[in-house]
Amino acid sequence: TAFARLQTMVLDTEPMYCAEQIAIPENLGEILKAYAKEVIRQQPANIFEFSARYFAQLDQQEDQYLDGGSEELQRDHVVRLVMECKDQLKEEVDLAKLREICESAGVPSSIVNETLELIVTEEEGQLQWKHFAVALCSRVSSVQEVTGFVRLLLDPGMFGSEAGEVHKAEFMALFDWWSSVDAAISAETKSALFAALDDGPDMVSYQSFYDALKAAQ
Repeated sequence: TAFARLQTMVLDTEPMYCAEQIAIPENLGEILKAYAKEVIRQQPANIFEFSARYFAQLDQQEDQYLDGGSEELQRDHVVRLVMECKDQLKEEVDLAKLREICESAGVPSSIVNETLELIVTEEEGQLQWKHFAVALCSRVSSVQEVTGFVRLLLDPGMFGSEAGEVHKAEFMALFDWWSSVDAAISAETKSALFAALDDGPDMVSYQSFYDALKAAQ
């Protein structure tokens, strides 16, 4: 991919002395605007690691588009899915019913299939819909790291209250499940994070999560 080629690129640090040396790519402003928006939205703890993952994902999406696989999962798809599941379902759901709700919510069928293959065995006919929704969060195009996932998790349209909070026990259960399907956080950091959350309030907000994450690192 283009990103792989950039990993061996030597940066040119020579100064530019005149306007003729400057050739601005046509879509640079659009790219930097979208990048800056995600940095501000997700407030990554390590901006260099976040940037690498962000542009690597953009490169992967471009390759998929060129290959004809342009389906992309958006935040609104997952929010609609969660809202419909809350209205229609108990904790567990038949796979056929879940696929029906995914189609209604606009979740691309290829992403539904890939996510189910990751978390469901052939012998299982049911699963907890919350586990499926949490696994989907890792596929949302605007979520590049753990802070982005938690912001989505705490959204009032997802599992958060109107104040954007989730009870500590539920937050830790959902986070623990997410970490089993996404390698964005190490087991050691997760253990330290949970220990820090245990000492905090009963309701987890983004700020209390972020403070606990900083303490864990």
